[in-house]
Parts: sequence; structure tokens; C-alpha cells
Amino acid sequence: MSRPLRLLLVDDSESDAAALVREVRRGGYDPTFWRVDTHEDLERALDDAWDVVLCGVGVQGLGAPAAVAIVHARQADTPSIVVSVGGGGESAAAALRSGARNFVDDISRLVPAIERELRDSEMRIKHALAESTLRATEASFRAAFELIPDGVLVYRDGVVAHSNGSAAALLGAAQPENLVGRPVLNLFAPPDREAVLARMEELHRSSTPSRLAELTMVRLDGSPIHVETTAMAVLFDGRPAVLTVIRDVSARRELVARTMHVDRMLAVGTLAAGVGHEINNPLAYVLANVAYATGEITLVRQQLEKLALREASAAGLAAALSNVVDVLAEIDEGAGRIRDIARDLNTLARNDEELQLVDLRSAADSALRMAAPEIRQKARVVKNYSEVPPVRASASRVSQVLLNLVVNAAHAIAKGAHDANEITVSIRSGGANVVVEVKDTGCGIAPEDIERVFTPFFTTKPVGQGTGLGLSISKRIVRSLGGDIEVESALGRGTTMRVVLPAVRNARPRDAPSRPPASARGRLLFVDDERLLGAAFQRALSHEHDVVVVETAAEALERLKGGEWFDAVFCDFDMPTMTGADLYRIIERTMPEWAERFVLVTGEGHDAAAREFKETAKARILEKPLDIDQVRDVLAQMLARKVPETGS
Repeated sequence: MSRPLRLLLVDDSESDAAALVREVRRGGYDPTFWRVDTHEDLERALDDAWDVVLCGVGVQGLGAPAAVAIVHARQADTPSIVVSVGGGGESAAAALRSGARNFVDDISRLVPAIERELRDSEMRIKHALAESTLRATEASFRAAFELIPDGVLVYRDGVVAHSNGSAAALLGAAQPENLVGRPVLNLFAPPDREAVLARMEELHRSSTPSRLAELTMVRLDGSPIHVETTAMAVLFDGRPAVLTVIRDVSARRELVARTMHVDRMLAVGTLAAGVGHEINNPLAYVLANVAYATGEITLVRQQLEKLALREASAAGLAAALSNVVDVLAEIDEGAGRIRDIARDLNTLARNDEELQLVDLRSAADSALRMAAPEIRQKARVVKNYSEVPPVRASASRVSQVLLNLVVNAAHAIAKGAHDANEITVSIRSGGANVVVEVKDTGCGIAPEDIERVFTPFFTTKPVGQGTGLGLSISKRIVRSLGGDIEVESALGRGTTMRVVLPAVRNARPRDAPSRPPASARGRLLFVDDERLLGAAFQRALSHEHDVVVVETAAEALERLKGGEWFDAVFCDFDMPTMTGADLYRIIERTMPEWAERFVLVTGEGHDAAAREFKETAKARILEKPLDIDQVRDVLAQMLARKVPETGS
């Protein structure tokens, strides 16, 4: 027989709500349900009694945290479950802080979660009934003890007089009787004993229960346990005593710590994205100036080498300049590495779900660069890359998954044995798929934990190092792309995490740009509010092309309307007053013949504005930090259009 269930759904999607109701029916329930999607409707619905409240994370204008807070305020004993099948780990964490009883990210776990919460709700009702019975009659006092799932201690004159089974289990006693006769203060950590004494004195002066307090108790084996306690004066065996209710909050404190860590990581991620963006402009003109200086010194050195045939002193100058060229090459290499890191940070920070062809080898290299500080003192990195086809995915999400796996591998290895440990990243084809394996020689995972590693908020890492969300989110990302994550591990022998994604066969390779003959000279308009950047590119390209630099889109528009000719216009996407996108839209509308000569340069090429622009505009988009070769390649393609073809 179907079991009746009064079900309140907080969801703005009728189809999602219908899917939840179908799942509940499949679980053997006969639900009477009501769906709401506004604050006002939720308040009205809570005038009635409900068995369970299911909250989606994406309700427009009424997110899961707010909905849960309303339910908790109106019907504190009604269990609320956050359902987040399509993502929203941060909103789910916030909802748990607001009072949600459970979190479900897989619809197949919905019915077990409801059954668990109904059992817990029934237990809470029993708990309340037991406390009422304790206050009503001393005769039922002892019987009610064992109905309470929390620990209960009764003490008199500072010594334990009675304990229920939950308190014994909580404090590591084989039997409740093992706690009887022990001094109460010895069960609390030394720093909290003064607070316990103060609470005892307060209870002797007042008959009202003490306020909830978080304290640290000590198990019989000496290990600490964080508890939430309240106490009240009672009669026990006809004599005054103190009853203390103890609830283990270690898991809750750990969850709060992890949630705070998630919040910190979100802030760090935002900061990293901003730093990566701000690095782009100065890095671009450093690279451009290095390229210019290298070219100029190389020309001087060549002239000196010719002169050295007649003047002996010129040979020494040529050798000195050769050393300077070597130094500039090292500067160029270092700046190039900074450029790669900035691009990696921007890729990871994007909130971008646009699918594109992604080379997993490049994504793995990016993850290894970002994780280098975690790996450096722990293990050698071994890369086994085969030639593989691309996958269709979000570049930022794939980077997020691989970075998480590489960092987890580093966390599994202790410092101090770099040469004895390896993190191996392998990429190979596997039938219709591309397979990425991240293998470490670390501590491994216990057999009983392997099935739980993808469960939200489960982690074996210490507080502050892991949130328990990384692998859960990674698996959700990979499955949304039609793939899967597998794990193999053994204690003391390391772990292999395997990502399998569908390959895109016969992907069309990008054509390499063909540059025109060296004699082809073009005229370039460079628009950027960063004065040093424009000056650097003008200097670096001055031998090859005529470069005009302006600092505002308005000045560029004035020149174009004035009839000046340019083979290409490179314009910063995000400038004050008039943006590069604004300038392009004006040109597209009033001077359409210029549209295909525009190149927009942005430090955040996949934000919403740039993505919309890219989908509708004819202009090219290049990402910062822009370098000389990028400009040369694009300009070469544009100039090639006006170079006449030759042949018989």
C-alpha cells in the first residue's frame, strides 16, 4: 500500500516539481502536494502542516537559503531537503547553514533522504515527548531517558548519578554505569571547566534551563568531542539534581568550517581572476618591449660583427651585445611563463558553460602549472601524452576538474620525499573516448571510503585543506559532458583517478595563418587606454608597419570618419566612456566596409558581453595578454587579401 505524504514543493519549474513527485510515488508514497515559487505563497502554505518540504536551489527571487530560513522559522520541526540535481553546491551549502536537514544532488537518493528525515522527525517528536514526560512526572523519568537520542547525564554534588545509553556511547563508555560516580568536571576539557562551574551555580539560583552552549568534553580514552549542552534543575530520586542534555556537534562544526573554507576559496578565486586580468596589460607591453629591444640589439650586433672585420674593438662590443640578447631571451621566457599563468587563472575563473573543442593535453598542462606550488616539494611530475582528438566541453570546467584531481594527488603525498614519489598524468585514446589518468604514489584510500569519495561534503583531509565538494562537483561536470570518473586505490599504494570523455572525431584543425612577403607593409590603428601598451606595440612593429596609436574610442572614430585608411584596427574591448564594442557597433552601422578589419582585444574573452558580441559580430576577438606574434599573424591574414595572386 502507498503511504500518505503531505509534500510542499518550493520550485519555480513545474516539470522539475513533477519529476520529484513521480520519484516520490515510485518510492511507495501517495503524496498530497502543493508547489509554491514566491515568498508570499510559501508563507500562506506554511499555515498548513506538512510532512516534508523540498526546496530547489534556483527559484527566481526565492533561493534555497531564504526558503529554508522561512520554513525553519515557521515550522522548525518540519524537515526541509535541498534538491540540487543540476548543480548549485554553493547555494546548497548556504541552505544547510539556514537550517536545511539534508541535501540531495541525485534524484535516485530523494526517497531514502525523505525516509531518513521522516524517521528523524519522528525521533525528534519522541525527544520532545520524552522531555515533556520528564517535566510531568518523576515516575516515567528513567524510561524517558532511553527514548532520547542525545546524551543525558544527571549529576548531584558534582558527581554523575545517572546516564542514558546515548551519553555512554558519546563519551566512550561501554555501559552507562561506567559513568556513574565520576566527577562531572573531569568529563569536560580543562579550558571549559570554569564555564561549567558557573553554569552549575546559575542553576542553583534559578529554576529555568540554562542557555545552549558549545563546550568540549573528554571521552574516557582522552579524545576530545565538541558538544552542545543545556541543563536544568530536576528532582532525581526525590533529591535535587541537575539534568544535562548533550548533543554531538563535531560534524556540524566540521561542516561549518568546510563551508567557510568554500567561501574563502570563492573570494580567492575572484581575487585571482582580477589579478590575472590586471597582469595582462603590463605583461603585454613588457613582452612587446622585450621583442623590440631584442630585434634592435640583434641588428646592432650584426653590424658590429661586420665592423669587427676591420675594428678589433667592435668584436668585444658584439660579444657584449650577444650576452644582452641572451638575457633578453631569458626575460622573454619568464614573461611568457607569467602570461601562461595569467591565462590559466582567467580560464579557471570563468563562469562559462559554452561548449567548444578542448585539447585535454593543454588543459592538463594548465592544471599542472597552477598546482605546481602544491606539487613542488612532494613529487616528480611524469607526463605520458598520446596524440588524441579533442573533446567537446567547457574549457574552464575541464580545467577545474583536472586541477582538482592534480591537487588531490598532491595532498595524498607527504612532504620530504620528492624523488621517491610521482604524480603521473596520462592521456590516451580509449575507443570512442579520450581518457585522462592522474596517478599518485600517495597514501591511498581505505576500501570503505572509496564508494564515498564522490559524496558531497565527504573528505578525509583535515579541516582547512578540503571541503568535500571538489570530487562531487567534478563528477557532476564530467557526467554532464557525457563522461564519467573512475577511481582505483589501495592503502599505501596510491590512487588513480580516471576521467573518460567522448572524443570528437574528424574535428577540423585550425588553419595556420600564412604571412605575406616581408615587403608587404600595412597601416595599423591601435586603440587602447593603456598608454604604455600602445607605445610598446608601435615601437615593436615600426620596422614592419605604420602604426597609429590612440587612447580613446572617440578619437579612433573621428579618424575613421575623417577618411584615414587602415588595413586593420586593434581595439581594447573594455575602455571607459566608449568601449571597443560600442565603437564597433557604430562602425558596423555607419561604415560597414570597416567591420571585417576590426580586432577586439579583451582580458575576459568569454564573459557574457564578449560571448554575445562574438556570436553576432564579424570582428575577431583576441584574448590578452596580446603579444607581437598575435598581431603579426592577424595583420598578415588581412594584408594577404590585398596581395595579388601570381602564377601562370
